[in-house]
Amino acid sequence: MKRLILFSFAFCFINFTFSQNNENNKKQSLAYGIKAGYNGIQIKIVNETSDYIQKDAGVYVGGFVNIPTSEGGSIQTELIYSSSRYNSRDNLELLHLPASYRFTLSNDFSGFIGTEAQYLLGVGNIENSYFNDLMFGFFFGASYKITPQIHIEARPYFSFTKLLENGPTEHRRLNTLQIGLAYQF
Repeated sequence: MKRLILFSFAFCFINFTFSQNNENNKKQSLAYGIKAGYNGIQIKIVNETSDYIQKDAGVYVGGFVNIPTSEGGSIQTELIYSSSRYNSRDNLELLHLPASYRFTLSNDFSGFIGTEAQYLLGVGNIENSYFNDLMFGFFFGASYKITPQIHIEARPYFSFTKLLENGPTEHRRLNTLQIGLAYQF
């Protein structure tokens, strides 16, 4: 039930951002685009005897909609698919639903901060019932405009919820780092 409420909240927030229509939006139009890049994961594994960090890499692809809200600000919603190695045999596949506020730092640089919901699509051949299907966290980052249509960006994501929880003494928390290119139409 808690997951349903949180997912509904994220869905309503994304719908609210699409429904905004003010004077600034009439002057500036919506921007659509695609993005792809490197997806580095860091899983903190805590058990009864120790805790350690597992790091691995993968890729992400997705699309975005950028909605201007003011002269130097906008709201951007995205839908991203990522795949990274979870262990030596299995891939961790996630669907990311980030929503961020973007602001201009200088002529070609911009910053952003936002929240993200991640939906677990699968973990290779491992039974998914052991994992949380829906995770929430926050991210921040920066973007550099190479050309008016092509941007390079980087952002770390920090999870509030756990990827896996087996009682009070064993759990896994997932954080990511995404570095990639975005093409705006």
